[in-house]
Amino acid sequence: MAERKKNPSFISPRGPLKFPKIDKVDYGTKEYPKPNGEYSTKLVLEADAPETKAFIAKLTPIYREAMDEAALKFKELKVETRKKLGKVTENDLFTTLYDQETEQPTGYIEFKFAMAASGERKDKTRWSAKPAIFDAKGKPMVKVPEIWSGTEAKVSFECQPYFIPGTGAAGLKLKLKAVQVIELVSGGQRTASSYGFGAEDGYEHEEPTVEESSGDFGDESRSDTSSKTIDDDIPF
Repeated sequence: MAERKKNPSFISPRGPLKFPKIDKVDYGTKEYPKPNGEYSTKLVLEADAPETKAFIAKLTPIYREAMDEAALKFKELKVETRKKLGKVTENDLFTTLYDQETEQPTGYIEFKFAMAASGERKDKTRWSAKPAIFDAKGKPMVKVPEIWSGTEAKVSFECQPYFIPGTGAAGLKLKLKAVQVIELVSGGQRTASSYGFGAEDGYEHEEPTVEESSGDFGDESRSDTSSKTIDDDIPF
């Protein structure tokens, strides 16, 4: 049997999170329950930013490969199913955001990252998982605070192609692995830069964390803080 191809992993550019549900398990709603729980977040990026274009360029070949695999699997379906579905429905890699009044593109796009919080193995044993969360210096956050929309972060994820025989839908799932929080927005608070504050010599607050390195994320504590926040023009 051929060895299964390993799914590639990447780290996203820095950007504001939208509707993050990464500090606690999301079990959905009564109408749309998620029995196994889920962690997820959206990441908003400027469509024309060089970092965004480079990011898309990395993912596009993997996305196209996933669509090619889906086309082959579609051909293996029963004739009746293929006739009913017509063709593979390709779910987009990202979502273009539009102004709700003018219906024109805002210049921003968003990516969704998600992972299951638990599940059942073939032997009926249960498993559970959660994303690793690090601060700007790459230290793991043991006691994770509430993480709100507008939080500046990078996302570590794995690309997982999928094809759903019953609907013919196919795409590339961006499986959430870890998040590096660069500027935290929690409990309705805003970032220092959104008020116009810059870095100054003086008191530096330190939260208790485990003295370990993330291995993937670098030190972002001194990186550019000019990115958009929840109070700017990002369409949240």
